[in-house]
Amino acid sequence: MSSVLDSLTPVLHGLLGRNAERVLKTSPAFITQAVGSLDVCEVRELMVQLDTAGRLYTLGAQPLPARVLRAAITGGGLARPNEQNLKVALDTDVLTAQRSTQYLVKGYYSPTECVRLATAVSELARNMYMYAGGGELGLKLAEEQTRMLFTVEARDQGPGIRDLDLILSGGYRSRTGLGRGLLGVKALLDQLQIDTKPGLGTRIQGSKAARKT
Repeated sequence: MSSVLDSLTPVLHGLLGRNAERVLKTSPAFITQAVGSLDVCEVRELMVQLDTAGRLYTLGAQPLPARVLRAAITGGGLARPNEQNLKVALDTDVLTAQRSTQYLVKGYYSPTECVRLATAVSELARNMYMYAGGGELGLKLAEEQTRMLFTVEARDQGPGIRDLDLILSGGYRSRTGLGRGLLGVKALLDQLQIDTKPGLGTRIQGSKAARKT
């Protein structure tokens, strides 16, 4: 099977001429992996690097065509999903969750949506740390035919959430901020599902889609 480097070389020569080899030399090491084997974050990183180097070596020429680069990198298919599983046990893990979300969605979602998603995930992590003694977060960015889809799953074995219906209706107010936090998370995502039982913990799943460019 050909490598991403093999696939991109003739494409860049057609776009950049004699500058193609100089641009390829700036690429990350994973450019030698098989076509179609990169995950969505690696595809994004490689496309940004190629476009940046292309503009540098051609003195500010037009951006390289993203669809052409993506097709060469993925073999015309979909990039592999990027998944991260994080433990939430310390207050610093909340910041880790926020930064991990920003890394996953940057470049696929608008800057405003990136902030919104990072806020939603950090709020879920904060709730687990404060009220359930910690838990686990699953983050995933997947490429579909016409869109990118970010999903988050928060799991804990805490005391569960009381008055959930009241919280999500907006009629609950807590001095700790729990009610406002969950309601805010719901507003920041396209979809939110909460399964909770007293004494048996909570599982929250949410997602947000973005149009693929």
